[in-house]
Amino acid sequence: MKLLLDEMHAPSIAESLTQEGFDVLAVAAEADLRGMADDELLAIAADHGRVLVTENVTDFLQLVAQRATAGSAHAGLILTNPRRFNRATVAYPGNVIVALKDFLTQLPVTGDSWTWWL
Repeated sequence: MKLLLDEMHAPSIAESLTQEGFDVLAVAAEADLRGMADDELLAIAADHGRVLVTENVTDFLQLVAQRATAGSAHAGLILTNPRRFNRATVAYPGNVIVALKDFLTQLPVTGDSWTWWL
């Protein structure tokens, strides 16, 4: 499973998971993706078979619903809770790295167009 971390998540998360053998890209580390509109980012993730990891729940739930209505699949959506993964704490980004590694190791979902709360 390939992941794309939305811009709010630290590139060090992708770096750490990549070093452990996972295929993870961070929007914040990719100049051509930074600042991209959410709908475009979801489309690019879908086109490249990457599950999008974001805490932008409101916008992305609406976008995946629109894609479903239009009959367009996406590779998956992992929603991170900003209270659990508070970027202002010393636990971040380590807590996200651990949670994503557990998810990628267990792979509790398969297929496409799914949404998972982390």
